[in-house]
Amino acid sequence: MRVCLVYPNVYRLGMSNLGFQSAYHLFNSLDGCVCERAFLPEVVDIEEFLRTETPLFSHESFTPLKDFDVVAFSIPFEDDYVNVPKILGLAGIPVNAAERGDGKPIVMAGGAAVSLNPEPLSGFMDLFLIGEGEGAIERLIEGYVVADDKRLTKDKTLSRLDAIESVYIPSLYEFKYDGVKITGRVDKAKHKVTASKNFTLDGLPIPRSFITTPDAEFKGAFLAEIERGCGRGCRFCAAGFLYLPPRFRGLDEVKEIIKDGARITGKAGLVGAAISEYPELKELLAFGAGLCVEMTLSSLRADMLDAELAGLLKKTGYKTLTIAPEAGSRRLRQVINKNITDGQILEAARLAAEAGFNRIKLYFLVGLPTETDEDADAIVETVKNIKEIFKKGNIALSVNPFIPKPVTPFQWTALEDIETLEKRVSIIKKGLQKTLGIEVKAMALKEALFQAYLARADRRAGELICEASEKGVKQALKKYASFIAQSVHRQREKDELLPWDIIAHGVRKTYLWKEYNKGLEALETPPCEVGACFRCGVCSG
Repeated sequence: MRVCLVYPNVYRLGMSNLGFQSAYHLFNSLDGCVCERAFLPEVVDIEEFLRTETPLFSHESFTPLKDFDVVAFSIPFEDDYVNVPKILGLAGIPVNAAERGDGKPIVMAGGAAVSLNPEPLSGFMDLFLIGEGEGAIERLIEGYVVADDKRLTKDKTLSRLDAIESVYIPSLYEFKYDGVKITGRVDKAKHKVTASKNFTLDGLPIPRSFITTPDAEFKGAFLAEIERGCGRGCRFCAAGFLYLPPRFRGLDEVKEIIKDGARITGKAGLVGAAISEYPELKELLAFGAGLCVEMTLSSLRADMLDAELAGLLKKTGYKTLTIAPEAGSRRLRQVINKNITDGQILEAARLAAEAGFNRIKLYFLVGLPTETDEDADAIVETVKNIKEIFKKGNIALSVNPFIPKPVTPFQWTALEDIETLEKRVSIIKKGLQKTLGIEVKAMALKEALFQAYLARADRRAGELICEASEKGVKQALKKYASFIAQSVHRQREKDELLPWDIIAHGVRKTYLWKEYNKGLEALETPPCEVGACFRCGVCSG
């Protein structure tokens, strides 16, 4: 069986994505399955493909994608949806699933973005694999091989694969609409698709840089996932809820990964949603320092930093300390359940200065639920206070609009209007423009609007995705402006049927609603205790 794993962006980005690398390894670890890779060509190369009428081919054997048994997209981000029809078109594969007959490969998708909400791409896909790939990919391939041996038609093959609990066949479901709302769903298959989840990582291969290349975005870095999931319950964070419960790799196997990093590139990047909560993090950093390995962490909580940890980070070559307060005021951090205080943020800055860091990167959100102009002023004040402590270093400030995501307590929330977002960003930029050593970068708000729509869209988004793929995002936003505005700027109702309700992610919808209302009241929820708390539903089923 031949699979082409496709990353819907260029090579340098795809090869830096651990989900893509992990899926490539999992497919190729199966007997009788050969997996190759393909990527979105660079702009200049797309022009050449079109000029010569050459169908898009795989990276390894230069086989046209249309000649594979399965074309599998690995999609971590909504922004890349527009590249899916572009890639299918370049490959000579009909873009719409309904137009593909038995002579065409099965086209499927997996990854974080489509596991949260597969509906925007449902018109392009024969099937989705929802959730974590370990185990699920093997079940999918086994099911396909049996169907292929029996020479079943594509429709019968898909019906057979529907028996796998984490497989979603969008053609077996129909939706009814009233304006932007979904009013009903007709199921011709199982009522719920259960996201694949491994409650222990023991015995599973560690997602890592199985293939290293100097052409990747993170040049020279050997990346590895040493932790999955986060139990802090930040109410805006999709990854935190999608990958519950938090799970950690064993110390000895992570040390082996660091050795691999030392041997292959001399640099190890440890990845996870809650890296700073890895029980033996300091021991790992000391181990890496002993091997003279340059090490990086994907994230770090301000309240977990102490002098010893800051010193170890500096010793292993850490150049920039990254802190994500998300909100400037304590009240707003309570709203989003980011349980860190002003004092802890400033203490982290002090520790960074004492350890000899020359740069701090700060992440903030604007447009959070209940936010006011005073909260934007609080960001300015917080950053100025940090600068007072971090006098000799530079501060890079990243300000992004809050985008409501599926499977979070804020999935019902309206996106703040663009004018208000512009005002809040302006407050921050103007408030800091005279303070030396501070650089402020903000996400383009039109880009945020597009992402906000796709994140919670239903399958009607396929038209907009095709328009954006052919004529650009700007033109698509203009053409569908009214529908997008009605969709993203409205508050969802408690019992409203949401596009992703077809997926059982593990977290109860009633729990998310409860957390949403606690957020509006600025009430904090303590971190989950794996095996001791069963409040969200993930561990209790």
